[in-house]
Amino acid sequence: MALKEGCRRARYGIASLLAALTVGCGKQERVDPTAAPFAEFSKRVDAYIALRNTLADSVGPLDETKSQAEIAARATALANSIIVARADAKQGDIFTPEVATIFATLLKEEYRRRPDSVKETRVDQEQEHRVDGLPDFVPKVNQIYPTSYPLVTFPPTLLPLLPKLPEQLEYRLMGHHLFLRDVEANLIVDVMPNAVP
Repeated sequence: MALKEGCRRARYGIASLLAALTVGCGKQERVDPTAAPFAEFSKRVDAYIALRNTLADSVGPLDETKSQAEIAARATALANSIIVARADAKQGDIFTPEVATIFATLLKEEYRRRPDSVKETRVDQEQEHRVDGLPDFVPKVNQIYPTSYPLVTFPPTLLPLLPKLPEQLEYRLMGHHLFLRDVEANLIVDVMPNAVP
């Protein structure tokens, strides 16, 4: 009798354990494959912003009541300070290979899904803003965006696909390149070639 009771309890214990394991396995949450790379991207963006803001403080506050020439001079001073502070900056410092792969996949899927509203808009804008007599511009890290090139609007349908940026930075496209631009300093912070078809 004691043996039967022991076996019954053992079976009950094993059944409970199996049930718990089955429930636990069934409740596994799906992991977002973009979460970790996007978090790393945001961390790198935040590190850039911290450096940039320190340099902006040393350059002095932006006074929008000053003349356009004085505002431009401050922007150039800020850009030059950032370039010196990031002398070793290279492509991929913020657009890491993992992030670049995800961005390229998301952007290319959106181009395939909505080619009319994305691709044609971008190509039309680039043709409309093309400057005759200038060589093709290839963006590079730590390069001041040439004022001879207009800034093509980033397609609004693509913006929700990418992590939100602080107000000091923006996504821009030039040809097949995606790049991060410091808005006030007019500086290219990082570049991702072959980002879009």
